[in-house]
Amino acid sequence: MAAAAQTNSEGVLKPGQLIRPIVNASEVPALVSRLYGLTVTSVKELNSYDDKNFYVQVTGPSQNPHITNVCTHGYTFKILNSMDTKNEKLVDAQNQMMLFLHGKGFNVPKPEKNVFGSYMKAEELTPPPPDDFLMNNVSEDQRQEYMVRLLTFLPGKILHQVEYTAELFYECGAFVGKTDKELKNFQNEALLSRKSIWKLESTPELRNFVFAVKDEGRRKMITEILEAWDMNVTPAIPKLEKGMIHGDLNEQNIIVQPDASDSDKYHVSGLIDFGDIQFSCYVFEIAIAIMYMMVEVNVMEPNDVGGHVLAGYLTERDLTETEWGILKDCVAARFAQSLTMGAYSIQQDPGNEYLVVTAAKGWKVLADFWGTPKEQTISRWKSVIESYQRNG
Repeated sequence: MAAAAQTNSEGVLKPGQLIRPIVNASEVPALVSRLYGLTVTSVKELNSYDDKNFYVQVTGPSQNPHITNVCTHGYTFKILNSMDTKNEKLVDAQNQMMLFLHGKGFNVPKPEKNVFGSYMKAEELTPPPPDDFLMNNVSEDQRQEYMVRLLTFLPGKILHQVEYTAELFYECGAFVGKTDKELKNFQNEALLSRKSIWKLESTPELRNFVFAVKDEGRRKMITEILEAWDMNVTPAIPKLEKGMIHGDLNEQNIIVQPDASDSDKYHVSGLIDFGDIQFSCYVFEIAIAIMYMMVEVNVMEPNDVGGHVLAGYLTERDLTETEWGILKDCVAARFAQSLTMGAYSIQQDPGNEYLVVTAAKGWKVLADFWGTPKEQTISRWKSVIESYQRNG
């Protein structure tokens, strides 16, 4: 029989809880037509962890009075997971942050209103006939509501699709700092109390999921990282500067465009996926960015990546001594989150290839990073930063 999902009033994922929508691409055109008055010509499923995202292209005039200019690049049709769907204020906060940044000139997706004049609508969706996966993971009550939205699509490539360079890392760091600096002017009450397993503050919750890491040596390393968090980061949190942050500035969410004079060279152009926005510590934002850029790098040692990212970031925001003191622990904690939750989630959804992106190289990168003394890591990063400062 199907395993019933565990109720969680705190909004933090619990083991055994399936929250990802089960929707086929063939169902999307009818939904888009009914909800947004647009005629879909093609549908392509996009990477997503807990949600379902589809890239749709449309044709013809809009039958929606709220969409007067159809986006020529197409749209992202988003079906939110069942847990976040229950928090309508959170979904509204995501929309409001995108609209805020879009209004400030940032290249981010713009939410579109549906035919009812709203930026979102909860839809009751019924999963397809059950297969072995559904039988093992979906509760008896299969009919659930999922929040549906339509966002303008950003052209370009995701950072993961292009060759990493020191210049791109620098640009990414500066972009992180610029985004967070602008978000100091954005306020939203719903984000102040948001809880999520993906907030870096939730690092201690990984103890509930570490069973999914089967290798004993890797489990030991995760445990060490959690102990370091408890000892070093938790006591420092009250002293850290906080604000509204994106929360998931990774290689899948940063958009790049080719240079106008050199098609092999890319520059940061935009940001997508606001599903993890939160009120949190600014140092957590840059730690998350550093971690993801370390995973796939080939042009330098992964342990040097942080220096290039920070060199850009520091042009927009300085780090305090307290933040420098916990930065390595924060980067390691995001590795632990991504790898542990990836191991757990692949057990729940074995067909989702997106879940293993970080794991492919991440365990080795983390082992090398965690095995390097903190003082040595920070010294390497500061040396890289100084090289940028010397060269103007």
